[in-house]
Amino acid sequence: MGGSAFSAILAASSFPRLPPVVYRNLKASLIPTLGQYYRHVTVPAEGPEKVDYGDLDLLVVLPKAPFNDNRSGSTATVPHDIIKKALGATLSNEMEGNRTSNYGIPVRVGEWSAFGLAKDEERLREEAVNGEIFYQVDVRVCSDLNEWNRVGFFHSYGDMGMILGLLARNSGLHLGLLGLKLANPPNPSFELSTSFDDIVKFLGIPMDTYNAGFQTRRAVFEWIASSHLLDPNDFRLSGQGFTKVKKDRIMYAEFVEWVQQRNSSRGADVDLVVTPEAREERHARIRAAALDFFGKTREYELMLQEKSSSKKLKKSWSGSRVRDWTELGEYWSGVKRIMDEVRSRLGGDPGVLAYLDENGDDSLKELVLEVKEDLGIRSIPPSDSPTIHQEGTSSS
Repeated sequence: MGGSAFSAILAASSFPRLPPVVYRNLKASLIPTLGQYYRHVTVPAEGPEKVDYGDLDLLVVLPKAPFNDNRSGSTATVPHDIIKKALGATLSNEMEGNRTSNYGIPVRVGEWSAFGLAKDEERLREEAVNGEIFYQVDVRVCSDLNEWNRVGFFHSYGDMGMILGLLARNSGLHLGLLGLKLANPPNPSFELSTSFDDIVKFLGIPMDTYNAGFQTRRAVFEWIASSHLLDPNDFRLSGQGFTKVKKDRIMYAEFVEWVQQRNSSRGADVDLVVTPEAREERHARIRAAALDFFGKTREYELMLQEKSSSKKLKKSWSGSRVRDWTELGEYWSGVKRIMDEVRSRLGGDPGVLAYLDENGDDSLKELVLEVKEDLGIRSIPPSDSPTIHQEGTSSS
């Protein structure tokens, strides 16, 4: 059937799949309707060769006056009741902020007769509860124009974005709605770019072809497969970083089958087992090329250096370790005084780290014990000194 946003209150038969002519008319009608309230309105390019449609997806951004005041700091949106009335909807699942809201618009009796589909409409009404059928219209309010462009691209031409994501995962990268990133488990991913124009250039596939449009799924497949990142001998669907894809992603499944047949016909050794070492070597080359292409090499190196330094500092310069060196037991206030004095002498945590790099842990321990002696701190705290029963001594 069609959209399923209202499945909790209505049977699937109430939201029939839409013939292309009905879908096109609905789109042509609602884009200018929402254009009265938002500066930018679009529908992502539909999947090629579709014979019918489940719902209509609209992307909007930047409300027009008087709804463009967001002094509250939240994403400016047009009130749901105004959009619901403008669409002529009688059903709605309303979500605040830059999220997707669903609207159910009743199909007027006899509306499809203008398209020569009166009998189809009549049949669908007979199958539906109380003879009522609806269009499901989903409206996603984007936070800014950049997100509007990203979502419009990634969700265009059916499963195209998911397929590009598969290409990226097979190359040791991550591609999604937020752009291209370096997968860096167990650490957070590292952003390369949020511009799909630049990302497509890196993938080595012509944006002009995309802009000209695709009439067939095969054309989409050939465009993606022209990327230099597609390795016919190492094309996988599972493994670390891969997510399970729903069975209803038909275009995605067709691409997988198509590329496997293509690789086989071109003489690729589909039975070749690529070793983890060979795969990692290839991924390392691609990651280095990506960092260079997007001008992120130095930033990435600094990030790795910072993480390494943080890890080293946490291991060698913690309250627990200083406590053990000084044998202060639960005298945490004494531990804190010592650590504060060491930081003061060395120039903060960066200075402590530099001291560790140059002199090692043993020298740092000697300095800690020297500071303990200088401060006159005893292993047993004075009776009038508060005892802190938690570390709270290591800065992050």
